[in-house]
Amino acid sequence: MRHRKFSVGAVGVSLSAAVAIGAVGVAGAKSDAPSKAVVKESFSLKLVPNRYIQDGMRFDKDVYNVKAGGTVQFVMNQPQDGPHTFTVVAPKDLPKTPQQAFNCKICNKLAKAHGADPNSEAPPKFLFLENGIGQNTPPKLDRPGDSGFLAPKKGASISFKVTAKKGTTLTFMCLIHPWMQAKIKVS
Repeated sequence: MRHRKFSVGAVGVSLSAAVAIGAVGVAGAKSDAPSKAVVKESFSLKLVPNRYIQDGMRFDKDVYNVKAGGTVQFVMNQPQDGPHTFTVVAPKDLPKTPQQAFNCKICNKLAKAHGADPNSEAPPKFLFLENGIGQNTPPKLDRPGDSGFLAPKKGASISFKVTAKKGTTLTFMCLIHPWMQAKIKVS
């Protein structure tokens, strides 16, 4: 396996692959979606002696619902798992196999846009991306390349205003743990 580091402070984390971007329009009926969605990571570990260790690091849900104009808050739940990113990606860019996860072109491109140095323990230059362009303020959440980096500190969080149109589905993943994938349905 090839790994790159995506670091914060003195904490280095292997970056197997990273982010894929995208927003897909979906026709939607009226719903009672909340104006705020809270995304947390979840973790479990399975050990089969002399075989493998399989981690269950994931987002706590597969689908989140939020109203257009509402917010999405990404909360650090398990800081021992290292940093995470919340990055909107195109469904076509999501890794679907381990080989794609470990050789993810869009992932490497977006990690580079964050300013992550694969040979350094330093934090990324840009904590956020808006449409794939580095900045240090949270982007409006509406399209591929919108991303935020969350340092490994219990209770740390980042919030995004959802500006995607009603009926849109935003697909997102973690840059550092590309198997962490979920969706936001905007109503």
